[in-house]
Amino acid sequence: MSYYPWITQHRSAAEVHRNVEVFASVVAKEMGSNTTIKVLPGVEVNKQIDQLLAGDSELALMNPLGYVFARRRPNGSDIASIAIALRTIDGVVGDNYFAQIYTRADTALRKDAPQLPDKLKGRSIGYGVPYSTSNFLVNAFSLKQKLGVHPFTHFARVEFLGGHDLVAKAVYEGQVDIGAGHDGVIIDLANQDGYRDANQKLVQLVRSDPIPSDPVVARVADHGERAALQDALVAAGKSAEGKAALEIFWGMVQGLKAIEANTYDLLNDTMTALGLEERDLLRPL
Repeated sequence: MSYYPWITQHRSAAEVHRNVEVFASVVAKEMGSNTTIKVLPGVEVNKQIDQLLAGDSELALMNPLGYVFARRRPNGSDIASIAIALRTIDGVVGDNYFAQIYTRADTALRKDAPQLPDKLKGRSIGYGVPYSTSNFLVNAFSLKQKLGVHPFTHFARVEFLGGHDLVAKAVYEGQVDIGAGHDGVIIDLANQDGYRDANQKLVQLVRSDPIPSDPVVARVADHGERAALQDALVAAGKSAEGKAALEIFWGMVQGLKAIEANTYDLLNDTMTALGLEERDLLRPL
């Protein structure tokens, strides 16, 4: 099993790895028949894709855009999303989440302000990493679709700061005026020492349309084995031990649900609308 390392940056790398191992052991128990699942060290998305394609990893905790990239590879058609993280959004447990553009309250920018696009012009914006779904891609699309704002040229300064937590801290501390992240990033920041007032200091400007939540991805040729693995993942996500481990890795996860391989196809359309290709977003190794 592989995983990417930067979704919950307020957790230590050792804590994240330990809990991914816990989750893998719960899945293995659900599989039975003396199944063992080895957990690889956390790696960036491009390396995670390479591990799947090389057969070094048969199971991966991925971000949505990384999965789309993997499926696009010439030999990636047998890579399939088989489970999706469930989260509580707006008081309801579901398999979607949202991205958001946010700012500091003292900028006086507000989502319902007249001429908001004009007021954003000349400001600075922080994204996370180019290959993140909610830390960049979907928020860039929201700016264009909902406000008619170019996600780069409309701003005086654009920075890629390296992850959700880092962007939120940069906005909070005034390093950039505007940030992009998932819809729980302000709440996550407010749970960290030194940022307890983030809910008062940071305000949302734009909320995206729904995004399919994070996938568990498999490259298992045998359909029966893949179905058994899917059942084991869902069962592991329902167990107290498995759910707690997933919460450390993904944050605020309520379990897993079985899904089909084409669940994330809409992200291809999002990239096309922005004129972006994988080579524009995914860093070379």
